[in-house]
Amino acid sequence: MVHNLPQQYRLDPWVLDLAAAMRLVLHGQEARADSILRQLSLDTITWALEIEERLTGISPPAGATLEERRSALKAKWRSRGKVTLEQIRLVAASWPSRSVEASFLAGVIYLDIVNLQGSTADIAVAVDLVKPAHLPLQIRERQYAGTAVYAGTFPRQGDTMILWKVDCT
Repeated sequence: MVHNLPQQYRLDPWVLDLAAAMRLVLHGQEARADSILRQLSLDTITWALEIEERLTGISPPAGATLEERRSALKAKWRSRGKVTLEQIRLVAASWPSRSVEASFLAGVIYLDIVNLQGSTADIAVAVDLVKPAHLPLQIRERQYAGTAVYAGTFPRQGDTMILWKVDCT
């Protein structure tokens, strides 16, 4: 900023102090602008979460974590509009998990959730607000753990033992 001034002002102590004060103000505004930008995403929202909850009519339960509150807010925003199976899947996918599949068979909405990090009760409440009231909902949750499996044989006396690592994921 000082380098854009005429040469005779570049070394003036008063001008240098004024430029330093302006730099501090601009740096503070830049930090606030970055903070506001993070509030626009439902994955990074922090201090504006209470505002969004108030706008959508959500009252979070006592002791709810930041992730649980974000998931409930995502589900509420995704539940707007015409109800489709994809919309129901998106509402259920608001909670962290590996995958969510939704299907409709014999008049029942089925949700198949793999490695859910949360409660199926929260998902059931959110989906009940979206789905048609006369259709029942069934949620199946599966937890998979990735681990290495080794296969081999028992050696006889004097034999060497060879192990192979098998990827089961």
